[in-house]
Parts: sequence; structure tokens; C-alpha cells
Amino acid sequence: MTPAREITSRSSSLSGERLQVTALFYDIVGSVQLLNRLDPEEFGGMQRRLHHAAADAIQHFGGTVQQLQGDGGCAYFGLPVPLEDAAEAAVGAALDLIARCERQQREQGTPLMIRIGIATSMVVVAATKGTGLPGQAEIIGIAPALAARIQADAAPNSVVVADSTYRLAAGAFDFEPLGERLPSGFSEPISLWRARARRPTPDRFTASRRVGAPLIGREEELEACRRHWALARAGKGQLLVLHGEAGIGKSRLVAELRAELGEAGHAVTLLQCRPRGDTRPLHPFLDLLEPGLGSTADGALSAAQVRAGLHDRNLEISVDDAAIIAFLCGQQAGHQPPAPQPRVTQSSGPHGLDLTAEEIRARGQDAVLRLLCGQPGPCLVVIEDFHWADSLTGAVVARLPRVIADLPVLVLVTARDRATCDALAGPNVSSLALSRLEAEETSQLLETIWNAARPAGELPAGSPPAEPLPASLPPGLAAFVHGRCDGVPLFAEQLTSLLKETMEKQLAEGRSLPTDWNDALPGGTVLKLQDLIAARLSALGPLRRLAQVAAVIGRAFTLGLLTRILDGPALPVLPEEAVRELVRAGIFEAQPSGVTEACRFRHVLIQEAAYDSLLKAERRLLHARIIDLVSTGAVPPLADDALAWHYEQADRPLDAARCAINAAMACIARSAMLEADRLLNVAQRQLADMAAERTRDLRLELLSARGPVAAALFGRGSPQASAVYDEGVALCSASATRDRAQWFPLYWGWWFTAPNYEAQKARSDIVVRDLEATADPEVRLQSFHCAWATNFDAGRHAYCLDCVEAGLALYDEPRARLSRVRYGGHDARVCGLGERALSSWFTGDEAGSARAMAAALDWAERIDHPDSLFHALDYAVGLARFTNDFPRVIKVAARMSAIAQERALPGGRAKAKLFGGWAQARLGALDAGVSEFNEGFALQREIGTEENLPIYRDMEAELLAQSGRYDQACAIVEEAIASSSRSGQVFWLPELYRRRARLRRHLGAGADETLLDLHRAVALAESQGAVALVRRAHADIDAFGGPPGPVTGPSP
Repeated sequence: MTPAREITSRSSSLSGERLQVTALFYDIVGSVQLLNRLDPEEFGGMQRRLHHAAADAIQHFGGTVQQLQGDGGCAYFGLPVPLEDAAEAAVGAALDLIARCERQQREQGTPLMIRIGIATSMVVVAATKGTGLPGQAEIIGIAPALAARIQADAAPNSVVVADSTYRLAAGAFDFEPLGERLPSGFSEPISLWRARARRPTPDRFTASRRVGAPLIGREEELEACRRHWALARAGKGQLLVLHGEAGIGKSRLVAELRAELGEAGHAVTLLQCRPRGDTRPLHPFLDLLEPGLGSTADGALSAAQVRAGLHDRNLEISVDDAAIIAFLCGQQAGHQPPAPQPRVTQSSGPHGLDLTAEEIRARGQDAVLRLLCGQPGPCLVVIEDFHWADSLTGAVVARLPRVIADLPVLVLVTARDRATCDALAGPNVSSLALSRLEAEETSQLLETIWNAARPAGELPAGSPPAEPLPASLPPGLAAFVHGRCDGVPLFAEQLTSLLKETMEKQLAEGRSLPTDWNDALPGGTVLKLQDLIAARLSALGPLRRLAQVAAVIGRAFTLGLLTRILDGPALPVLPEEAVRELVRAGIFEAQPSGVTEACRFRHVLIQEAAYDSLLKAERRLLHARIIDLVSTGAVPPLADDALAWHYEQADRPLDAARCAINAAMACIARSAMLEADRLLNVAQRQLADMAAERTRDLRLELLSARGPVAAALFGRGSPQASAVYDEGVALCSASATRDRAQWFPLYWGWWFTAPNYEAQKARSDIVVRDLEATADPEVRLQSFHCAWATNFDAGRHAYCLDCVEAGLALYDEPRARLSRVRYGGHDARVCGLGERALSSWFTGDEAGSARAMAAALDWAERIDHPDSLFHALDYAVGLARFTNDFPRVIKVAARMSAIAQERALPGGRAKAKLFGGWAQARLGALDAGVSEFNEGFALQREIGTEENLPIYRDMEAELLAQSGRYDQACAIVEEAIASSSRSGQVFWLPELYRRRARLRRHLGAGADETLLDLHRAVALAESQGAVALVRRAHADIDAFGGPPGPVTGPSP
């Protein structure tokens, strides 16, 4: 067998992991022309110097040269070791390499020019060991392909980055937009940017944010900083350590204090420890000093230049200190390598130092301390990211508490872990831990991000204007982001900004806003926090495998299940100790019991990052192993929603759909409709591509569950709810041999969501026809449930009360727990008692009405079912409206509004506004009440059915009459009388006649015309047995001075 055939005959399966990586490609501009002009040796020497310069620059910034390709090469940042600032490091290395080439051009007169392309994406890092392929790893993904293509189109001596890289590095560098390009082989245009230069040292907050979010949820911490500043101003120097996990807001808090003190004219010094800075002694101080100091011809600094440069900054320094700083700066720049001899003599360098290395170390610390603390007047010194400090910087900071004790200096030190600051001790040293934001604080933060305009500089050239987004934060977004980010501000800002941009793009393309925020996250999302988390996971060494396996289980897991599915190389310690180490590292956290048997990932984003780092094939195997352990009883059972996820990821769609439906039913039973909707979406995706004959029953189960969810979320008469039940009944009708009673929830919902009363009556006949043979008592109860509602609308109050009586006799509380999920989303007893309360009032039994209403509310509270409670309140507000009990209407409507807002029920919000606004207006707040009523009525027309429409029209006319607009009110009542008569929804028709009589009288109609309407009202109310309405009509007849008299029948 030939080597080539041997390679191709081996397994094509991959082993490795998935990582977010930034790829850098570079090559020589016009290399072929140069080869034609230069001798091959001359060109080869120039090319070799380029590769050396590239390797130095790339390695200096933490990257890895992956391959040299003749006149160019490729490198990766974040591989093999993930970097928190991979994109920034790649852009920094690229600009450094351009500078080196330009310097080589100037100094050696070479015609060398290069171009560089950079891109970031998730890639698969596939091991090649044992495959017969060359190299140690194969990098598969968009980043290398895109970087190579945009590099080929870059201008000479320029750095072009893809939008994915720009997003991550925009805070640290200045970029020039190049517009959109369509690289070869790509289906969609890519926004490109030219990197110009690193920005003047930005603070960590500025570099990491693309949104100018305000300080939220840190009022107490800011006040603590102010107290320490007050002590420092009084000559009692303070050192305060602010510690907390990455992204928690340490730099944001510091930025707020810096702004306050800077505006007041106080000196502020910012020092930043950087990743990979632990190999550069005193790097935060020297990074601060070097810019603007100038240099000698060979690139080194002189003591005189140091003194002059610092003098320009109002900092005075001795000749000796200047010599030490110049020497250290020279070492940083690589102009003076460390001397091998134990002493630095006159010949060691241009500064004439005759000191041992230890003496230089001590003198360097002293010089830096004098610089930091020698400013006139009170000053603030900020040392950011102390966890990245080199040892010499750590030694300097450890001496600060003693040095500043009697000075007007406040030192703020930020770190991720208080333990990294243990060397900072003294009576004037304090620490402050920053906690995560609460849900309300996250919501406030998101509101500011949502309303912030996107800076023009972030829009690629030629971008169309963004479509306007909703003015307020979309419902559910704040809860979604808070749940994903666990109150970490940086993560919340990034996710919200990403979702906002995604929605702007969807609107521009004519698509609607998402209903599920999980689906709104674009695939292949590149975020700063992914680099950050990947770096944290990489630092775990062999324990990273434990985190990856735990991530397959989910956010929470038990040690027992984790140890059963572990495989691969053995851990360096026992699993129990490994879990404890990951708890100490901030990756896991123990559940409230404090034991490691039950743990969870500290953030869902950490879990997702660990999970995403696994290859999909390996994930499937691990999910399948979990399913096997659960199904065989080897480990305790998992919840249905968790099992649905495991089945889905193990590529078992039928089982996934079944578990998702079961989990959704459990959510519906708790009135958790949004969660149920998401689970049903999961089930629907699993069934979408499967043969109909294999999935018919599961589809019917899915539709049975989705019906009440759609009615609750979008409104009973919404297109979404109607479409669910139309599809369900059609599917049932096509299955003639099936027992249709099994799918009665679909028939019931089909009746329940009828668009008008005539359709409802017709559908009720079909329900009876298709289900007349059933002996199921629950189906019979629910048939009465349909009947009492339909007959109330028809004004058949006596029959309605009979149906309630018969139906409630069949009520069974254990059965009701499931039935209230299936039938309308509410409890049948609550509904029956509420209907009894209304019909009893109409028939003149006010005491019976009050008893039934109280019983309905009491039962709704007892069963602790939020949607049934709302249903009871719906009856209560209607009854209070019938009796014109305005304070009671306002009280009940306020409670309805709170429940509707909490549970995202648009139909509920509409009713609360309708009734609440009407009652406000009737009590005298006319303008505010009418505005509230109109807003509710508009919402009701969008999402509701014709249910209660006669009452709403009557209320509208009443408010118009109260405003003196009798002609408009009369027109509305006449329209309501006509539509009520046509639809058969006539229970309020007597009151509409009575209302028209009153309005006609105001408009100057004669007594005969107004009394005719009142006698129609009496006749119709008597035919319905509506004693309460008969009394009202007679009272108006008496008030109008007319004699009682018979009416042949109602007519418009």
C-alpha cells in the first residue's frame, strides 16, 4: 500500500476540541517581482529576517507560529493555550510586525513590504497523531480561511481584520472601516476594518466595553471608595483592594471614582498589569512612563530624557532615579540585555551604573515608589488586575501601605481573587468584594444599553441605517440575559449588545422579533467573554477534562453521575478532590448544602464554554452514556427537561420530543407558560423532519399542550392559538378510527378559541357530535364547561346555572390538576363558580352571586394556580362592573395587571387596562381613565375574541357620554346592538337598549322613541330571566315618566 493510500484508508473521525481562536496570516507584497529582481540568496536573507521578526512579534504577544509558507506564514492566538485577549494580542503583534518591517526598510534600504489579515472564529483543533498526517494538529474553521483571504486583499504594510476580530479589539485600537467585501468562497459579505494604531493606554473598563453603560448596583461600593478617599485626603493614606470575578465591574467602579476625582482636579495615576506581563519586571510602571519620553538614536533612553519627560508631567525625579528608570526601560525594549556578571559596571550600558542586580532591583522599587507618592496634593493611584503582576511590581505594591501611611494618597488595587493580594497588609489596608447584580439591577443596566445609540464609527462604510427597535426593552429579555449571565455586568452588556445588533439586522431584512431569546443568539457568536472563559478553563490543566464532562451533564450535576461518565486519562487527584479544586478555582460552586456531592457551574456561560470545547461526536457519546445510566437505574432519574436535552444531543429526536412535551406539561401545571413554550419549541424541532405516520400521536400531544400555552401568551382569539387548534382538530378528524375523547383538549380548545359566537355555537355542535359516545366523566364535565359559557353568552341564565350544577357534580380535584392544564388553562370549578356568580346576579340572586364569587376566589387561591386565579379575578372585575362598584373594579384590575405583567399575559393586560381605566374615569379622573381604557381596548382588539365585546362597547359609550360626546356614543351603541344581535351574544343586549335610550334622550329624541328602547330592554331581559336588568329598565321608564307597556320584540 502506498503512503497516500495508507493515509486515506485510516479513520476519518476527528479527535480534539473546539476553541475560539484568532488567526493571523502575513505575506510579502509582490514576492514574485522581488524574486525576479533580487538574487535568490539576497531574497532568502530578507525573507528569513521577516520570519524571525514575525516569530518575535507573535511570540511576544502570546501567539504561536503555526506554519511558514514560503514568503509568508500563519499564526494563532488562543492556541494551544487560550488567551483572554487573543484578538487584541493578534492586532498588537500585527502592528508590531509592520513597524519592524518599516524600520528594516529605513535602516537597510530593503524593498520589503507585507500585508496581514486577521480573523476570529470557533475552530476545531483536531489532533493528527496516529493519522499519518504531518504536523501535530489540524485547524478547521472559518478564522484561518478568512484571514488568508482578506490578507491577500490588504494594502501594502497594512493590517486588515474581520468584523469578528474588530468586535473584540475595538476598545484597545483605532480602526478605519473598509466596508463590506465578499471573500472568495464565502456566501455573505464580511465587514472589514483596517487597524491603525493602539489607543493611548485605556483603562480596563474602556477597553472591554463597546457601550457607555452607567454605574448600576454599585452605590454602596462607590460610597465606600469615597470614604477611603476622604481619609486619604486628610493625610491618612489608604490602600483598598477591590476583588471579584472577571467582568463583575471592578474597573467600572474605579472608572467612576477616577472621573469624579479627575473633574475635581485631583491627580490620578493608572497602572495596568497585563496578561503575560509577569515576564517584564515593573511593566505597569514602565508602560505608563515610556510613551512620550523619547529615545536616543539606537532606541535607548537617557537619564536626561527621562527627567525632561517626567518634568513635563509635573513629576520631579533625581538623576539617580532617572538613570535607574532609563536603564529599566532599556531592558524592557530589549536594547540592553541583562549583564552576565554579578555587577552592572560603567561598561554595562549608557547610564554609567555600578550596581549589583539586587541593588538595581531595590533602587528601581524606591524610584517607582517616589514617583507614585511624590505628587503635590492628594492623589489617587489605581493598580488594575494585580493578579497579573510581576514579582517586582508585587514587591513595590506590598511596600505601599507603609509608604503612604502619612500621605494624602489612596491606592486602589483590583484583583480577581483576594488571595492574590495577601501580601498587601497593614492597618490602612481594606478589601471590598463585589457581588453580582440582582435581577432588577440587570434590567436597569439593559435598559440603558437598549436605548443607547450605536456609535457611527462602529458602522461599516455604506451600512444602511438601522431599523428602529421597540422603544422599551422587549419582554423577557432582561430575565433571559440575567439567567445566562448570573448578574455579571460585562457578560450582560456583551450579550445584550449582540442581541440588539442581531434584532436590528432581522428587522432590516423584514423579519419579526424573536419569541425565544435562545434562538435569537446567532450561531458562531464571537464574544470577548469566550476568550476569557477559555483561558480560565485552560489554566486548570488536566482538571479541565472534569469541567468538560460535567458540562455535558448540565449546569448542575452530582458527583455520583460525574464519576460514572468520566473516561479518558486519569485525573491527577481523586474526583472528589478535583471537584473541590474547581470550586476553589471559581469554576464550580457547591450547592447550598455546602457539600461537593451536588455542585453546579458558577456561571452558565462557563458551562457552555466547557461544553462547546468538546467535539460534537464526543458530546453525543457522553450524552448517550448519561441516558444509558439513567434508563438502567444506575443513577437517580433526571428531570424531563434535562432528559429532553440529553436525548436531543444524543440524536434521538422521538425520545427528546416526548420528554420535552412531558416537561412542558409540568410547566403548564405551574402556569409557567413561557418555559412551556420553549420546551414545546424543542419538541416541534425534533418532530419537524420525521415521517408523519411515525409521529402522529406525539404531534397531537404537542398540539394539546401548545393550545393553552398559545391562548395564555398571545390571547384566546389570537392567530397563534387558533392555528394550533385548527391543526389539531384536522389531524383528529383524519383519524376516523381513533377514540377522539383522547384528544378532547384539542376539541375544547377549538371551541374555546372560536373567532365569534356563531362559530363557537357551530363548533360546540361538532364537539357534541364527535364525542357523544364517550363515558369519560372528565370529558362530560368539560362538555358542561363549554355549555355554561356558551349559554351565558346567549343570555340563557337558567340553563347556564343548570350546566354549572351538573358539571361541578362531576368535578374531581385530582383529575382537575391535569384538566386545568388542558382546558383553557384554568380550573373548571373556578370557572363554574364564577359563571354561577354572574348568572345569579342577572337572575336577581345577589346573595347567591356574592357567595359564588367568594367561593371562586377562595378556591383559586387554595389550588395555587395563577392562571385560575386570574380567571377568578376576571369574573370578579366583571361582576363589579355590572354593579358599578368602581373602587372594587380598580382594586381587582390592579391585581389582574400585576399577574398579567408577571406572567406576560397580553390578554390579561388588556382587560386590566379596560376595566381599570373605565372605573378611574367614572370616579372623576376622566382624561387618565379614558387614555387607559383606550390603550386596553386597542390591545384587546389585537389579540382577543368577541368575548365581552358588548360590555366593552357599552363602557366606551358611557365614557364618551361622560365627556359630552353623545352622538359618538350613540353611534357606538347602535353598532354594538347590531353586532350583538347578529352574533347571538345577547346577554348584555338589554343594557345596550337601555344605554341607547338614555343617549337618545340627551340628543333630544322624543319620549316615544326613548321609551320604545326601554320596553325592548324589559322584554328581552324578561325572556332571559335577567331580573337585575328588568329592574334597571323599569327604573329608567319611571324616571322618564313613561307608563309601562308591552313590546312586541327587540329590533334595532
